[in-house]
Amino acid sequence: MGELPAADRFSDGRTDNPYWNENSWFSVSIPERRIHGLIQHFFRPNMNVLNGGPVLWDPSGIYQWNCLYYNWSHLQAIPEGAEKFDVVARNSLSVKVVEPLQRYKIDYDKEGFLMDLEWTAVAPLHRLETGDPDQAKTAAFHYEHPGRMKGVIRRHGEELAVDCWSMRDGSSGPYDTEVWPHGGYFWGMGESGSFQTLCMGKKPEAKTMGGFLLRDGEMAPLASGKRSVLEYGAHGPARVLFEGVDTLGRTITARGTIDPGLVFTGYTDHTVIWSLAEWDVAGETFWGDNQEFCPSETFRRIVRGEVRLGEA
Repeated sequence: MGELPAADRFSDGRTDNPYWNENSWFSVSIPERRIHGLIQHFFRPNMNVLNGGPVLWDPSGIYQWNCLYYNWSHLQAIPEGAEKFDVVARNSLSVKVVEPLQRYKIDYDKEGFLMDLEWTAVAPLHRLETGDPDQAKTAAFHYEHPGRMKGVIRRHGEELAVDCWSMRDGSSGPYDTEVWPHGGYFWGMGESGSFQTLCMGKKPEAKTMGGFLLRDGEMAPLASGKRSVLEYGAHGPARVLFEGVDTLGRTITARGTIDPGLVFTGYTDHTVIWSLAEWDVAGETFWGDNQEFCPSETFRRIVRGEVRLGEA
């Protein structure tokens, strides 16, 4: 296959920082059943640790102990000879590049839960450059890539057909989650295009820190934008409005309805409300997700009723 492009291999710029990260994530969903999930593998090469695995949920269970499936493993050694997209983890997760920047095969089979999936790109990848020094420290190289996920999931005898819009992302750099602020990472995708952005801040209104707009087959970075939380649910936003402008002068207005989601604690020092999101973009339905990041101690105070969402 020859040398892989930068997004499909370990970084050439790796330092000896113990928190150096090589990360990859894919979304998966069955929107008509409000099923949503993530598939992530998260290398700490200087610690010889590989975190990650599949997680799947719906509104019937929003915690790792009662969702549809959870095996985001923390304590796995990196298998000898593993590459970023040629790895079989101890928990059985296999992620392999089939065609660079275009197709990836994802397999998993453990505890009565099986995934047989393939992800295919529907647009070029977009490198996120926020201009924010703290974000740059967290991920020196970061990208998003719109695609489609197809295949099957089997859960204790039930077969779930998968054919959905899917985002993947990846990063390389000194990934230090302790410095993450409060905010939301979200995206939506439909027949006419897609968008993705990152809006950081604990208040109901937050400015865009980067992202892209894809329309009419042309992708451009976002030049500016704002997310307004219109209504909060139990743990995070329930209805939001996103308004953005890209570097070509094109505008987007997206109204999002966000499911209760999963209370994801894989990062330990940050809690993420990871949710399926349904967007109305000029009358067209886009599907995507919303990842609402919150420092874990702040989140504990919110759920204990000591501070309120939007004020913490």
